[in-house]
Amino acid sequence: MRGYDVVDRSRDIGSRLARRAAATAVLVAAALGALPSAASAADWFISSSITEEFEYSDNFKLDDTNKESLWGFNTRPKVGIETHTPRTDLNFNGSLNYGYFPDNTDENSFDQQGDVSLRHRWERSSFGIGGTISHDTTRTSEEFDTGRDFSDANRLGFGGSASYSHTLTERIGAGIAASAGYVTYDTSSLSDYRTYSAGPFVNFVLSEQDSLQLATTYSRYDRLSGDNLESDLFVGRATWTRTLTQQLSGSLSGGANYIMTDEDVTVGGTTVTESENKVGYNAGAGITYSEERGSLSAAFSHAVVPSGAGRLQRRNALNLRASYRATPVVSFGVATNFIQQEAADEDSGEDRNLIGVEPSVSWQFLPEWTARAAYRFKTQTLDEGERVYSNGGTVSVSWRLPPWGSGQGK
Repeated sequence: MRGYDVVDRSRDIGSRLARRAAATAVLVAAALGALPSAASAADWFISSSITEEFEYSDNFKLDDTNKESLWGFNTRPKVGIETHTPRTDLNFNGSLNYGYFPDNTDENSFDQQGDVSLRHRWERSSFGIGGTISHDTTRTSEEFDTGRDFSDANRLGFGGSASYSHTLTERIGAGIAASAGYVTYDTSSLSDYRTYSAGPFVNFVLSEQDSLQLATTYSRYDRLSGDNLESDLFVGRATWTRTLTQQLSGSLSGGANYIMTDEDVTVGGTTVTESENKVGYNAGAGITYSEERGSLSAAFSHAVVPSGAGRLQRRNALNLRASYRATPVVSFGVATNFIQQEAADEDSGEDRNLIGVEPSVSWQFLPEWTARAAYRFKTQTLDEGERVYSNGGTVSVSWRLPPWGSGQGK
């Protein structure tokens, strides 16, 4: 038993879980103490929760030649802080994930994620800024990006955004939005990169049920690992949104993009710059239905996105979500993800196809306590490799701590 018996292992796991509980209490206490004193004059609200999860996968790296199983525990404390005045909203969300895997300690993790946003409104205008920071293992983040290097490598990402909008008439508004991001890895198998994006938009209220947005965006993608690569992306997009009923709404979007890529290639000690220009399209569709006991949503997108794969990726994504509350305390759900992507500036290479399905059942056995069990199925192909499969699941218990504040949150 790897040098210690079952009793010793159980004690080790118990002590780790106890330390996690103590760390969670510190996180919540710190969040409460971090609320600015200025919020005493505003409508403020604090919410928090703790989840303990058992996780298992029979092929967690989705590898067709070297399958590795994984089992262990995840502890996830979360906290959210909101403050509201008649003209200003301030939101903060933070979460941690302590991952402990007794038979594969290289996969142990301590992930952190946080985001903050501020929006201020005037009579006819509004301004918003936001920021995100995330630190996690590629076992979690790259599953939804490149599908590569599911090892104990770490990913660190920063992002920021700003937007301004102004109501020109009762039915027309305009504005501008900008964002920037930086991602770095501690492995050479993935590429560090940074992105910039900015552009104007115009909103039209066509009727009580319909709205239309026209937007143009310029984006820049710089690869920061290996030979230099720079991609400039110009995008034009139109998005139509329609509210069909109180329960049903949908949207359609489409447009064109133009990509210019310059890449330095070193051959025999000589570096040359290769240029490639591509014209493509972007598209999207979504539908949402909700009623008292259930909900259903579906979203499709065809877009060019930044990636740790080392260049911009042309990605098709389809997400389906459904939930149904069978009784006041028992709910069923299912989530399905499909991702197909390839390098956006090349005719071939870096191909990926991922399908994931996760049915689940939740039981609210006490007003603030919920148990959940889920089965996870995944299958993937990379480049021209064989299709690989993974089966697993999770069992978790969550405690939603009593809220605190002068308001009820938004």
